[in-house]
Order: sequence, then structure tokens, then C-alpha cells
Amino acid sequence: MDLTNLKRQHNEIIELAGYILSDIKNNTVDKNIDNIVKSINTISGKLKIHLLSEDECLYPNLLSSSDAALNMFGKKYYEEMSEVTKGYDEYKAKYNTSSKIKKNIGDFKEDTERIFSALSNRVEREETELYPLLG
Repeated sequence: MDLTNLKRQHNEIIELAGYILSDIKNNTVDKNIDNIVKSINTISGKLKIHLLSEDECLYPNLLSSSDAALNMFGKKYYEEMSEVTKGYDEYKAKYNTSSKIKKNIGDFKEDTERIFSALSNRVEREETELYPLLG
């Protein structure tokens, strides 16, 4: 299975998240708020495309595998990704405009670090645990 596109999508999502986290670390959220909002919304779109790609190419192969371990692994990853997606959708709804971020920058910083940590962990697990099983 060719995983090149999925890995590229991972890199793009993590890179955008890194820009936002850098602004938090450098206390430049106010200065770069418009770019942050754009990045939040762009990540949302990229996640949706990534999930569609996984739903079309990755999970059907895992869930229909005659290998019980692969099948179980596929179910576990699919269910976990649903939770990560739900968390990001809630985050995006809460912070998809500059006024929403400005309203509570403290929560924005905490929520951003939490959600991007979850996304980063998920990407790392896919890259190190799941993808090697698939070629």
C-alpha cells in the first residue's frame, strides 16, 4: 500500500500546528492572530481530507483483513481517530475566529497545546505502529 499521500498530509498538519504552537511559545498570538485562525481552519480541511483518504484506502483494507491482529488494530485506530476528530472539531468551533480567541487567550493556549499534543501523538503512532504493518 502506498502511504506517501497520507504521510504528506501528516507533515502538512503538523507543520501548521507547529506555527500556532510557536506563536503561543513566543507570546505572539495577538500579533499573528489572523494567521492562527487561518491555520486552524486549514488544519480542519486537511484533517477532513486525510480522514476521507484513510476511510477510502486504509481502513477498508485493515477491517476486511483475514489477519485477526490487523483487523483488531484497524478497529482500534478507527475508533481512536473518531475521538481525535471530535476533539479537533470542538476546538475549531471554539477558536475559528479571532474574536473567539481574544475572548479567552488563556484557554486558547491550553486547549491548543492539548489538542495538538493529541494530534501529534496520533500521527506519531500511525507513522511508527500502523504504517509499518502496511508496507
